[in-house]
Amino acid sequence: MRRSGKNICGRLGAAAVLAICFAVFFAACSTTPAPSPTVTRVVLVWLRHPGDSAARAQLIRSAQSLRMIPGVLRVETGRPVPSLGPDVDRSFDLGVLITFRDRAALQRYEKDPRHLEAIRRYLRPLVRRYEVFNLGER
Repeated sequence: MRRSGKNICGRLGAAAVLAICFAVFFAACSTTPAPSPTVTRVVLVWLRHPGDSAARAQLIRSAQSLRMIPGVLRVETGRPVPSLGPDVDRSFDLGVLITFRDRAALQRYEKDPRHLEAIRRYLRPLVRRYEVFNLGER
């Protein structure tokens, strides 16, 4: 009888260890990996001819077309807000925000032919100056 008692305890112990292993394994499988942080590109644009509404509209259409590039999550455009304090630079004509899935998406975007074509076809002829800033979530 003693011998069978040890066998039962051994079997219960092994079953408990096996159950714990399965629980840990399935918990690890069900946990989704943390998403990599998005990157937002801020582009401030000064037009060759300040106030040129046709040029601004063309740049906005061009910027919105960049949403088609894989990894681009969102594209927003806007004008400077005139009601801010005197220390805020409002001399630019257009601001563009492009949010990327992650840093790798930004790096692919830099080489994407659609992005390069937008620079060649619209940015260079219509813009006197532009500044680019990349912001991460952290």
